[in-house]
Amino acid sequence: MLAADQIAALKTLYPVISAAEEGQVTFLRIENLVLPDGANPQTVTGLLCPVLRDGYQSRLFLSAKVAHLGKGVNWNADGVLLLGERWWAVSWQTKPGQTLIEMVMDHLQAFRQ
Repeated sequence: MLAADQIAALKTLYPVISAAEEGQVTFLRIENLVLPDGANPQTVTGLLCPVLRDGYQSRLFLSAKVAHLGKGVNWNADGVLLLGERWWAVSWQTKPGQTLIEMVMDHLQAFRQ
């Protein structure tokens, strides 16, 4: 179960968030996730997996494969089916013990020039 105060804090940056569960994991769907400058598309839907998955502390899946000039160039999740939709994610390791906001901000570094 995700902490309500952390979800509320994340909603200060991204007001449209919903939670959904698959395989005993609660994912957070983040609408209108604005990516760093230079990313195309600039705005996507994000799907945050805030727990260990595929050897990563957390994963941020995107609704589209994004063209960008950041360091996250290895798209190792290519059209993965989660919650009935296709998602993409770059290989990006975050630090353990982060809050939800810290996770999202850390993942966005993958797309920053």
